[in-house]
Amino acid sequence: MSKKIVLFFSIFFAVACISEAATSTWLLRKKLSIVIDDMGYNRQLALKFASLNLPLAYSFLPDATFSTVLSNQLYNKGYTVMIHMPSQPIDYPKDDPGKNAIYTNTSKKRTQFLLNRAYRKVPHATGLNNHMGSAILLDKQHLDYIMEFLRNNHLFFVDSATIQHSLGCHEADKFRVLCAKREVFLDNKKNVNYIKHQINIAINMLNKRNEVLAIGHCNYATYEAIKAMKNKLKPYLVSVEYIVR
Repeated sequence: MSKKIVLFFSIFFAVACISEAATSTWLLRKKLSIVIDDMGYNRQLALKFASLNLPLAYSFLPDATFSTVLSNQLYNKGYTVMIHMPSQPIDYPKDDPGKNAIYTNTSKKRTQFLLNRAYRKVPHATGLNNHMGSAILLDKQHLDYIMEFLRNNHLFFVDSATIQHSLGCHEADKFRVLCAKREVFLDNKKNVNYIKHQINIAINMLNKRNEVLAIGHCNYATYEAIKAMKNKLKPYLVSVEYIVR
């Protein structure tokens, strides 16, 4: 084989390797994380989500029937588990966050008690996000109670952004608590095609930014949509720990 041919193939493979490395680097910079909320009631569905073998994070309601057992089980399978903390919404009592929630009139002592209680229910949690909580996300005092707890236990905060102008990550930063803010809700409509469309929106947002956080819920439509989009999600999907800052 002539030296020219050898040189041609050397250059070709070098360019191919550089191109592949550049593509891989681009994909590594483009990160999508999905948190699945409202975990703890449906054991069968939780295991179906886990069987997808995708780096989803699972956020458990502290008082859901199977939260402790399921969160331990998913943790042992290598998944990120979180506390989905019931918190007062703006339109309470029309919308009720459920048992053992944090309200704007909850004392610091009671808030700390509720957070510690929730942590005992989900003992392998590495982070927390709000269930409802639009009123609390505007309440600096109660956010600071929460951030103090998270800092002391080395947990991150995911701001579910259930209201505009949430102060969640702002207050987290004051306490040096890692935080990420939800950009897309996947399943405001429990419809597979709608949820697939929302997943595409989240992926397309990566054209303009390096990281996107989406939140879905533990229901069959969301499971089916993520299952159908599995191959498209794989190049971007990372566990939420990789995008909290």
